[in-house]
Amino acid sequence: MKVVKIILALGLIVIANSGIVMANIAHFDEVWAKRAQRAKQIAEKAYDPNPHHVANHLNHKTHQAHEAHK
Repeated sequence: MKVVKIILALGLIVIANSGIVMANIAHFDEVWAKRAQRAKQIAEKAYDPNPHHVANHLNHKTHQAHEAHK
């Protein structure tokens, strides 16, 4: 019987706190949707479909960094 009371008490605590957790969630959804849209725009702008160009750019920057530390 003691276990049932503990489970019931924990269940009531979870139910009581669910309203607090869900408060203002629409505002956060709007904020995160805008952030996701902006991140997608930045990723599309940075995307280079030519893998050779990407590899050459990486090699060039790596060489520059290596030369700077000599």
